Amino acid sequence: MMKTLSNNSSTSLASLSYKILPILLIYGLIAVFFFCAGCKKKESGESKPEITLQNLGTAYASEMRISREYLLFARNAEKNHYSSVAVLFRAASRSEQIHAEMAAALMRSKGMEVKPYIPDSIAVGTVAQTLHLAMSDEGLETESMYPKLLHTAELEKFPEAVESFRKSMNADLRHTELFKNILDKAASRQAGVYYVCPCCGYIITSEKVDECPGCHEKKDKFEKI
Repeated sequence: MMKTLSNNSSTSLASLSYKILPILLIYGLIAVFFFCAGCKKKESGESKPEITLQNLGTAYASEMRISREYLLFARNAEKNHYSSVAVLFRAASRSEQIHAEMAAALMRSKGMEVKPYIPDSIAVGTVAQTLHLAMSDEGLETESMYPKLLHTAELEKFPEAVESFRKSMNADLRHTELFKNILDKAASRQAGVYYVCPCCGYIITSEKVDECPGCHEKKDKFEKI
């Protein structure tokens, strides 16, 4: 009798195992599926940092506006026979355009559309006023806009944007220095020569420099203004 009970028990356990194993296997496959889906979702989030992409759009619009503004200021300086100021504004305008191009290229690399810049109305005052306004614009970029954009790009682990923002900020700090120098000289009328790095927009004032201080681009690539 005991032997019969034992055999029946073994048979029942074996039968139960055959029924449970497929169920466990199915649940295991489901768990693996959701785990992999979670990994892919995480990877997708890391590859497309939404806030920084929006910030690149902000930087693009800001740089395009200032680039156009500086061209208008350059024409105003030429009209008033301040050649040195006009040349500096043209160099700074080209620098800001390069920054806009850098932001646009990063946006496109992530599949984001770059909306055409729509210029707004810009008031042009005296030469001295335009120089002070330019310093104010550069101050807003270097003291507020770019530090915030850099911080967000670092948090979202977007190294290309971090590098782009840092290059633009360093070049803008250089703009502030050059605008201040020309103001201290009471806006000299004698024109100078500037070299703009096409990689980061840094403005160089000496042809003896072998590479860009901002990104180490070689001098043979510099644009002469």
